[in-house]
Amino acid sequence: MMDKEAWRVIERLPRGSRSRAVNAAIREWSGTSRRREFSARMDALRAVETDGIVRWIREKRERRLS
Repeated sequence: MMDKEAWRVIERLPRGSRSRAVNAAIREWSGTSRRREFSARMDALRAVETDGIVRWIREKRERRLS
């Protein structure tokens, strides 16, 4: 459901450009959301300690080799 203020903005647009404006807004919102999500994932990866990763890789290798 669209709030009254958003609907007023859309009503002011010429009829032929309403769909284009809504589609552009959705594409922009979607891109921004994805960038935020990927940024959060990268931040989480940066928070992982390198020593822990190296230890984990070595343990996996040792298990495979034995």
